[in-house]
Amino acid sequence: MMVDILNITGLGRLEIVETYVYYDQPVLFSCKSAAGHFYLGVATDKNDEYETLLYVRVSVERLNLIRSGAIDLHDAFAEPEDGFLLQEIIPYEDQTQSRMELIQPDQISEDMLPMSGERLDLEIETLSELTDSEEIAKYGKREVLNLTLNFDGPFRLEAPVTALSQILGNFQNVINAIGMHHFNVKRINEDIIGAGAFDIQLVSTDTTDFSESSECGDAIEKFLNLLAAASNKEQLKSHIEELPSSVAKDYTAFLKSLNEYVIDAKFKWVSPNPNRGQTVHLSNHQMQEAIEVLEKYNEETSRSSHITNKLTERFQMEATDETFKGIIPDQAIQMSKITTPQLAILASRRNTIASQSE
Repeated sequence: MMVDILNITGLGRLEIVETYVYYDQPVLFSCKSAAGHFYLGVATDKNDEYETLLYVRVSVERLNLIRSGAIDLHDAFAEPEDGFLLQEIIPYEDQTQSRMELIQPDQISEDMLPMSGERLDLEIETLSELTDSEEIAKYGKREVLNLTLNFDGPFRLEAPVTALSQILGNFQNVINAIGMHHFNVKRINEDIIGAGAFDIQLVSTDTTDFSESSECGDAIEKFLNLLAAASNKEQLKSHIEELPSSVAKDYTAFLKSLNEYVIDAKFKWVSPNPNRGQTVHLSNHQMQEAIEVLEKYNEETSRSSHITNKLTERFQMEATDETFKGIIPDQAIQMSKITTPQLAILASRRNTIASQSE
């Protein structure tokens, strides 16, 4: 016997928005109340007498993250935004006697939830428009970095694609280089960033718990510390000396591309961890000051560098009486490859993109 999943005690009449799994009736679905609230529902248990359903209220932002697969179905129910779920038990004989109760996530047995790792994979935009950074960090559990680039010239509401590709490409190189140092590895997997309008919102591709620090968050924090020290030569040098020379080179390239095209920039970091976050403003003059310090540092580092270590498939070691040769297994080389903190553009707010004329 089918139950009426759309006439919910305490929630009123619901309207199905999308059905993701169907078996005689919707099993996994999203729905909307008359008041405009969205819910994710799942049929979890049934026997000869009644059927049990779980509902979790979701914001539009979180629902879109679930639909795109950024949040798996298990966590969608196990980590509700409101801190609780709604459990409805509907008897087959008299559905008007259904019971609705609030329950905490730890009151749910794992066999009532979707398996961990199960995700939807709808061909949609993760977010339809640039959303409030605090909401994305909170609901999506992702690091967020907003870049506001003030381009010079008559077309202040347009951003040249060539300039953005250089700036964003060099920016990701800096984050990757810092991430390599943070993880103490020799290789990374390359990533590609697309271009958006000059008011840009970047988010980490991985999620993190509110109470934990993330690799991407750590890299962004170190990056913003470099930005904040732009006008303080000693402080900038101190920060850059803590990192490998490759970071200094990538950071110099980023500042040069930024300095070439924009007259000032603003970087705002919002983290899922409420104790983290930072905003840095950078003027064109500050960029030039930092570039001078970095170029001098790069020159000094280049002169003092005599040894280059390179990871190859073969090795040779010489002892007192013998020479040992061999091949490094593929597994060992693969262990040195990681994916460093990744950032992706969510959306552009309001401005058009203009191709730069040659």
